[in-house]
Amino acid sequence: MPISLTSEAAVLDGYIDITEVDALYPWLQDHPETPVDVTDCTGAHTAVVQVLIACGASIQGAADTTDWRQYLLADRQFYAKKRT
Repeated sequence: MPISLTSEAAVLDGYIDITEVDALYPWLQDHPETPVDVTDCTGAHTAVVQVLIACGASIQGAADTTDWRQYLLADRQFYAKKRT
């Protein structure tokens, strides 16, 4: 399964398809401070990326990357400043 959702973290593995948004979005709403690990995520549908950004997900595993996952960190910092 490409997404593992627990009370401790969400782990995204491989490519995350749009169909996973149905489980991911409510989980993010119920666990706003719980980390989302994208270390092994190779790609994601744009709807998944939008949900992660809109919910202000606490992203782990993207700091040392140079691919699309960097945008998850940059946008989180932007939205965190905007909320305060």
